[in-house]
Amino acid sequence: MKKSICRIMCLVMLLCACRVSALAQTDSVVLVLPDQTTTICVPADAPPQQQYAASQLQQYLQQITDTRIALVNTPDAQSDCTIYVEAPAADAADAPGEDSYRIRTDGKDLHICGGGNRGAIYGVFAFLEQCCGYRRYTADMQIVPRSQTITVPSDFDIRYDACFEYRETDWLSPRNREYSLANGLNGGVYRYIPENMGGTVGYIGGFCHTFTYMFCSAETYYKTHPEYFALHYGVRTSDQLCLTNPDVLRVVTDEVLNLLKEQHDPTKSIQIISLTQADNKRFCTCKNCVALDRANGSHAGTMISFVNAVAAAVKAAGYDNVALDTFAYQYTRKAPTKVVPADNVIVRLCSIECCFGHAFDDASCPNNRVFMQDLADWSRICRRLYVWDYAINYARTVGVFPNFGVLQRNMQVFCEHNVKGVYEEGNFYMDTCDTEFGELKGYLLSKLMQDPYLDYDAQMNGFLAAYYGEGWQHIRSIIDTMSTHSANTLVHLPIRQWMCFTLPGMTRQDVRAVDAHWQAAKEAAADAAQVERIERSRLSWRVWKCANLRAEFSPLHGICAHAQSVHALYEDLLSFGVTTMGEREHRAEFFRFSGKVIQLYYSLTRWLPW
Repeated sequence: MKKSICRIMCLVMLLCACRVSALAQTDSVVLVLPDQTTTICVPADAPPQQQYAASQLQQYLQQITDTRIALVNTPDAQSDCTIYVEAPAADAADAPGEDSYRIRTDGKDLHICGGGNRGAIYGVFAFLEQCCGYRRYTADMQIVPRSQTITVPSDFDIRYDACFEYRETDWLSPRNREYSLANGLNGGVYRYIPENMGGTVGYIGGFCHTFTYMFCSAETYYKTHPEYFALHYGVRTSDQLCLTNPDVLRVVTDEVLNLLKEQHDPTKSIQIISLTQADNKRFCTCKNCVALDRANGSHAGTMISFVNAVAAAVKAAGYDNVALDTFAYQYTRKAPTKVVPADNVIVRLCSIECCFGHAFDDASCPNNRVFMQDLADWSRICRRLYVWDYAINYARTVGVFPNFGVLQRNMQVFCEHNVKGVYEEGNFYMDTCDTEFGELKGYLLSKLMQDPYLDYDAQMNGFLAAYYGEGWQHIRSIIDTMSTHSANTLVHLPIRQWMCFTLPGMTRQDVRAVDAHWQAAKEAAADAAQVERIERSRLSWRVWKCANLRAEFSPLHGICAHAQSVHALYEDLLSFGVTTMGEREHRAEFFRFSGKVIQLYYSLTRWLPW
């Protein structure tokens, strides 16, 4: 009954056995052996983050080897091997930077050297993954292999330099603190990590859409100073600002400086304040705003000019580790032609209009060609360019969103265009469960933000085997089939796509094959937990079939049979805790109403003779 777990453990033990076989060779360093003494050395005056990294290494090596390895503050001459958890020397020319590390042997001992507050922690987890087979796949699932012996090649020397300084996503497992540390997430919006565990790259105040509610709020100023707010084609609106009004600049600058007086932390590598437009397109069209925007060929002309002015005041006040963040979003997405973002300004370019069935650099996709031009333009002028990317279908969160084929290439595109930070928006409004392949997406996106050029297939397959069990190859076949049908030259994959337009070109044979793979995966499951995961993920496929009247949802089987299938889907969604169909239909009241309609439909049709 435990076939899948056993196979995973056998694979790990095989790897460990390979290491054991190398003991007789001179090109291996033995780190842990039953009859040898190994210590973990961390200086007594090391920062708490470094101490925490050493304690995590001790904890997991004990779980792996059943041996408690002593923590020491100075090297023990009697120790056969010492694992050093250390910070780079102050004068080291090639020292690892923030969130970066180097792991190397010196012929006898192992050195894990990390930069900044989190580098040593990430280095420890990288060692556990690469040398011990450890994995943290979900908040509740980690693979801790067992072996009495751990060895590494005598010339083992890897260096990791973080591609992105900011890595954030909002899927469910990535909100877990320990999961985030193991998988390199450092954003502070969806998780709290105390400073002694490395802390996060955090936003002071709001994360997004801060104008008119946090800075120069409409509640405070609109009645007395309506001129502070946007004049949108002759109509004054309270939900955008007039960014060329000098009083608005004064108010926002004062509010930012006051916020920094209260919450600034000089020990952080970076703190961010978001100065971002409200989530609508009611930009200001007063004479001054129009002139500045026309001069720059974009509404980003007023936005960047305004944020630059606030950023100058922040820099003059001595806040060297603070950056001001703004959007290149919808009407501000196009880069300006004259004004250039200041060095302490972050521009978050948003991919909301893109197709996620084609890679961003796929020239055959018209939506993505425009985005790529914007990405290239911002990359040329912005020192700190971030991307706000999207990874889910907001029209039907529970439905199929077949974007696995583009996740890696899109992340590589960001890296190749000098993007410094990535936020992958997923199911931020779902806090009870994931459907579709939410846990898999969260894991892959976390890993890709660490390393866009990793072995994508190996990471996916490893997760599938651990999470779904013996029949994981069937799940992989389902994902590959869906990815193949994610988009074509006529039908694209936006983030708000109705199920009837997803998976274009799926034939009856394709549907039957996918159904067969789901069933085979379920039959191969070793336990109830794996069955539950398979059935939860399968919900998205059933929602797609229902929306497209395929298979058991086809009216060709008879109205009564169709109604029974719809009712069964509804009951299963409820049983898995799903009360959210999509971003704009996420209230339980709506779902209950939908359920009543379904049940009424079912009750009216179940007694009909056909």
